[in-house]
Amino acid sequence: MSETREPGVLLFSLSGQADADNISPAIWSTARDGTTVHVWAADAEIIRSLQNAWWAKDCMNLTVRSVFPWGKRGTLKERLGRFRWNRWRLRREFQRQGIQLVAMQWTEGVSYPATSLLRSIVRYWFGDLPSQLQLAAHGMDIPTVALPHGHSTKTTIIRSPHVREKMADNLGKLPFANRDSHTAYVFASEYHRKVIVENSTMSGENTTVWGSARFNDLWVAHLYGATTAAALPRLDESQMRRVLFFIPKWNNLVDRPATIDLICALGQMSSIQLVLRGHLRADDAALNIVEHTRIRNTKTVMVGENVSSASLIQACDVVVDVDSSIAFDAILLGKPYVRPRYLQDATVQTVWDELGGAHQTASCDETVALLSKIVLLPAERQSNFDEVVFGGKGESVLARYRDELLRLAGRR
Repeated sequence: MSETREPGVLLFSLSGQADADNISPAIWSTARDGTTVHVWAADAEIIRSLQNAWWAKDCMNLTVRSVFPWGKRGTLKERLGRFRWNRWRLRREFQRQGIQLVAMQWTEGVSYPATSLLRSIVRYWFGDLPSQLQLAAHGMDIPTVALPHGHSTKTTIIRSPHVREKMADNLGKLPFANRDSHTAYVFASEYHRKVIVENSTMSGENTTVWGSARFNDLWVAHLYGATTAAALPRLDESQMRRVLFFIPKWNNLVDRPATIDLICALGQMSSIQLVLRGHLRADDAALNIVEHTRIRNTKTVMVGENVSSASLIQACDVVVDVDSSIAFDAILLGKPYVRPRYLQDATVQTVWDELGGAHQTASCDETVALLSKIVLLPAERQSNFDEVVFGGKGESVLARYRDELLRLAGRR
């Protein structure tokens, strides 16, 4: 028999900054209406960002707790540190705090196959935090919800070497079946849900589409209203605009040499100031020494991870990117977005191909010519773009997150 608890007490577990960026809107939408919300953060940057967040003042019943790992993942120290969050302790914590629902980023589920007694004991006492949260919640009949830690521009699977290998080992499917163990597995868009379900071993029965909590007109307006533009060098007399270029993730079938050639070409243009920014998952978008040296020999302004993407977009006039969802911010802010289509393999299809919204160029010369135009307006997009990609108006999307989470928690 499940234990009796007061409804409406929610726990959000955040593992990294990308999770916090994409899940914070859902936390705000839920907590600002008076629901008690606990956030467990496994990253120091998340703690700092939540303490300084513009929206936190609206959430009187929000508490933030550190659950930092003791060391680098996989080390003995880190594994021993997991004992702090064993299932027995988590159940006591849930009971003490009256937790009614546990939400976390997209992650593997806990539908483990039959295994040895020793492995079961190890999992019970030393499993990682997301797994322990799920197992403790399931043992108390508490629903778990996997929330998007990003949004996809792709309408097809990117069949990178890693993805092809995983699919080959699983009869042509991604091995996601254990994600069925979540009460709800949330997607931001139907096209992304369809792609994942059709190309994985998920049953799809627990999948649902709530829209994008991060990318919508309400949240983006609030976010950029509270964001100070990054401090960048002044434009000189010959420069008519700032162009922000996000280094793509190379494993997404991106032509790396051609991308570096384009960055260097743009960095040499006298009519623009090129600002270059890496991706949050820096290892996937890192530059090697030769590439770094080539770019340093141009007039490119290079910025690091200590400068937020939002502050850079605020300071720049045009965004150039290959496949990151950060381009949605430019769309919602009414800034031109340029996607050098030729830099990514032709097998990769995106919302930009189907619904517009991006200036998609076919060569380095075409990209340079486009950014050299005296007047550069946003690309036209179809009238249903916001509904298909973002899930509609932000007020409705964030209300959907709030209402669905509280419904699953038993409050509504």
